Amino acid sequence: IAGIGPFAIPLTSKGIDNIHVHANDLNPSSHEYLVINAKKNKCRNLHCYNMDARVFCHSLQDQEIDFHHVLMNLPASAPEFLDAFRGFTGKTLPRIHVHCFSKKDTLASQRDSIDRCSRALGVPLDIETNNVVVHNVRNVAPNKNMYCVSFNLPASVCSLPRIQIEQENI
Repeated sequence: IAGIGPFAIPLTSKGIDNIHVHANDLNPSSHEYLVINAKKNKCRNLHCYNMDARVFCHSLQDQEIDFHHVLMNLPASAPEFLDAFRGFTGKTLPRIHVHCFSKKDTLASQRDSIDRCSRALGVPLDIETNNVVVHNVRNVAPNKNMYCVSFNLPASVCSLPRIQIEQENI
């Protein structure tokens, strides 16, 4: 979901030592150019992966890599990948930022975006408890906007069974 690095490259090219980014994209061409862009921009602490998003999420947890923020910027389907956080085993519950498309009606679209995230997580998102914020990123079509839903991962996902990833989906 990292693409060629529109978020990962700026975060790691400033020479700040305490920022580590694990960037993943399933598309081999995107991954190739992510690696090229990382070299051209002299990125530090940028780890690039070419994996299925769910496998990537599980892999970070299995390796006990502690992460504080997750940015999912594939607006057509990013919310559906949130099921990878069921059975979360990390030390720190991260803040998640999920891009998605929805209709122009702001209030209904915000609710719809939050509901999509909740369904994929398998637990409801509480606006206050999980510090849920939805902001309009940009207009993408006459009847469609891109939104970003940001929230603290609910602790209740940890008690859910981890999804099983079938080899054919990798």
